[in-house]
Amino acid sequence: MEPGLTEKQIKEVRLLRRKAVRRRQILVLSLVCTTLVVFFLALGLRFSPLYTLIPIFFLLLVVVLGIRASRQAMAWEKKVAKSKQKPKQRPESLEKFGADDAPTYILPAQQNSDEVQFHLGPADTGIKSLDLRAFDRGGFAPQKGESDLEKADLI
Repeated sequence: MEPGLTEKQIKEVRLLRRKAVRRRQILVLSLVCTTLVVFFLALGLRFSPLYTLIPIFFLLLVVVLGIRASRQAMAWEKKVAKSKQKPKQRPESLEKFGADDAPTYILPAQQNSDEVQFHLGPADTGIKSLDLRAFDRGGFAPQKGESDLEKADLI
């Protein structure tokens, strides 16, 4: 399944889709009836039968949007079915590394002058070792002088 979707949420989405289909069916039926009424009134009274193009336009709009919603629903159902078939696996990138061979990520700290290095272990055991080495040029050193709060007269 997609991350964060439970069976209950999938059932709710399907229920909402069924209700939307029912509303579109009612709308199409009422637009067909409106088209027929306008057409027969145009024949009986003295106004142009071209006015039937207005409800026909809306009828076509509802049908086209219904087809689009149907395609989206089918694509979503395929994605849900595919995610249910796929067994839960650990990412290969974590399996090929040992505890000491885990990848090292360097994240930039303040103003690119400092870097923090994280050494991560396999995911199934959590973090086996966390090696933080701060290469600072004063970024983590205690600052002398007034703090920002003192400068702003908040303390």
